[in-house]
Amino acid sequence: MAQNEVNPLDFLILVVDDSKQNVLLLSHVLQSEGFRVEKSYDGDEALKKIEEVVPDLILLDIMMPKMSGLEVGNALRMSEHKDIPIIFLSSSNESVDKVKAFEAGGLDFVNKPFDKDELISRVRNHLMLKVLKEETEEQLKILKEREIELSEANQKKHKLMRMLSHDFKNPLSGIMGLITILLEDDSLEEDERTEMLELIKSGSEKLLELVKDLLDKEIVGSNFGTLNLEETDIVAFANEVVQNNRAKAALKKIKMNFMSDWDELMLNIDRDKMYYALNTLISNAVKFTISEGQVSVQLTRSKQGSLIVKVKDNGIGIPNSMLPNFLISSHKDQAKNPKGILGIGLGLEEVQSYVDAHEGIIWVESEENKGTTFFIELQLGN
Repeated sequence: MAQNEVNPLDFLILVVDDSKQNVLLLSHVLQSEGFRVEKSYDGDEALKKIEEVVPDLILLDIMMPKMSGLEVGNALRMSEHKDIPIIFLSSSNESVDKVKAFEAGGLDFVNKPFDKDELISRVRNHLMLKVLKEETEEQLKILKEREIELSEANQKKHKLMRMLSHDFKNPLSGIMGLITILLEDDSLEEDERTEMLELIKSGSEKLLELVKDLLDKEIVGSNFGTLNLEETDIVAFANEVVQNNRAKAALKKIKMNFMSDWDELMLNIDRDKMYYALNTLISNAVKFTISEGQVSVQLTRSKQGSLIVKVKDNGIGIPNSMLPNFLISSHKDQAKNPKGILGIGLGLEEVQSYVDAHEGIIWVESEENKGTTFFIELQLGN
């Protein structure tokens, strides 16, 4: 890059020398080229001046009383200003340990008496190197930020696909199964056919609602880390999730029960995230319950007055071999709840994160071949 690409007006240079004559001469040369200049006549004053004005480059005399240029350089190396380029000034008859000078942060030397053109050339070169370094660091910072944004976007995409997989596959598998039965089983009673058709209708309506939400709310671009809270009747909400899983349960002749200590209970929740959490627990309960088994969902009040949502099945339970691959809920005391395990690979990572986002607690109790109960505890408003 050509030297004239450095605009002197953009740069402030600090000249430090105990000789006022040298300071005036250096200042005149630099200012005649258009550079802005600050002056200091000893090391202590220079360090104070650097804190005040933060120069872009320092011309620093090595041999000064009280505090030498090397001591000033070493002090800067230990400060937030360690990246300011330093050009040391030294008399040609001075014995200078250049290794120590470089260790003190020096990038170059100019001998006194100095050549004007050589001085300006060195100053321009080091300012250009400083600009290039800052530009490179800024580009790397931008690239890192974009890398992080891309990684977060990919994580959100995977979470979205897992969420949609649960929300779409459950009604679809139930609908397709019931349609197959209606087409192939001529022995069905009329009331059985009617019940299956009603389940197909309700499942189809739920699918349509999901598609509408996907398009209207632009869920692909939504922020998974924030909550869109709205006051919701949690009793009607939970019952809706149960109803949307009845088609799938009917294929396995699983009896589904819903119970609540309240007829109506208003609670501020993110409906999309809480639907995903509860739907995942219920659909997994149906999935891991054998034919003609039972799944129940219950809303009850804890001794402390909070809401407890229980999703219970009498299915296969959690095998002991799977326990090491499960996660402890971040809000549950494992010592008080040794069976407080939360699994991975079943959509439960998102369940835990969504419950945590609602400042709730989730845990599970399970016994192999006897069944599993998941608990979600949410605080009720005053």
